[in-house]
Amino acid sequence: MSEEHFIVIGNGPAGHHAAVTLRLEAPGARITLISKEPHGCYRPHLLPKWLSGHIKEESLYVCPVEEYKTMAIKLRSGQKVVSLNPGQRELVLDHKEVLRFSGLILAVGGKPRIPEPLLIFKDFLFTLKTLEDARVWKEEVAQIDSVLMMGGDLTSLAVTKALLSLGKKVIFMVNEEAFWPLRWSLSLFEEMAQRLRQKGVEVLADQRLKGITRKGERDFEVQVGRQTVRVGMIGAFFGLAPDVRFLAGSGLRLDRGILVDEYLNTGFKGVYATGDCAQIYHPALHDYWVSIGHDNAVELGRTAALNLVGNTVKAEAAGKCIYEIQGIKVNTSWWTEF
Repeated sequence: MSEEHFIVIGNGPAGHHAAVTLRLEAPGARITLISKEPHGCYRPHLLPKWLSGHIKEESLYVCPVEEYKTMAIKLRSGQKVVSLNPGQRELVLDHKEVLRFSGLILAVGGKPRIPEPLLIFKDFLFTLKTLEDARVWKEEVAQIDSVLMMGGDLTSLAVTKALLSLGKKVIFMVNEEAFWPLRWSLSLFEEMAQRLRQKGVEVLADQRLKGITRKGERDFEVQVGRQTVRVGMIGAFFGLAPDVRFLAGSGLRLDRGILVDEYLNTGFKGVYATGDCAQIYHPALHDYWVSIGHDNAVELGRTAALNLVGNTVKAEAAGKCIYEIQGIKVNTSWWTEF
């Protein structure tokens, strides 16, 4: 019998914990962890605290690169999967290498979502998803006095808190896109706006971005509705879109993300998807939901690994934690104290 080879694509919270669980549950298997990023797993939800200087960079890391050798997990960092053939159980890396697997977990996460009307301003907008993004923020923030925040996802509130602790002026633009993946509601907006204002944040309610003019290297004139604001930086925080474009033509069922059953199986034997990139079927709802947040990602990563090695663990979601936005049901730990 040939050696089992399990591959995990993605080294965020879901992918990392999937790989570690596989090692514990299948001690004799070969495990490969593929990551586009050049370092070990870190806690992305702590990036705002690093940005503000409240924690050191080493505190971000869950597992330094050298520890993967100790666990007998082969980390292939700085590499990208460009295509997948789940039927043939093989994938192709960007340098044309073909890897075969007996089991696969897709934990590719998401990338910052920019609403279509704002794409024309994309070059002026700063997002925060990766450690590399955070390094850019840290460099820029040190040289400016004010930031316009657009959106309203979990990360935006943490970044706002970090900016205020650094003594920066923060202006927050809120409209119906702000709480994605949650649906807009007046009560949610009023609660958020009240807390922001109590901290000294200027809130621009239900406004549209009309234009951005660069006045200098770190000087932007932004037309918001009928008013104009002058800031040194513009942050865009509209949630994450699953990073699944490379799976087109793979045979996997794709919608917003990868469609999976309540056990996180994609419909192909031995192929699972987990974390931000998965849309999970909920039998009670007769519909799919997606999960947002670090703790949810960790649990879903473990669940995918357990099922890959032969268990039957359901991905659980409490009904009261599931929301619907644009036809997509979402499980999210909304929202932390600001």
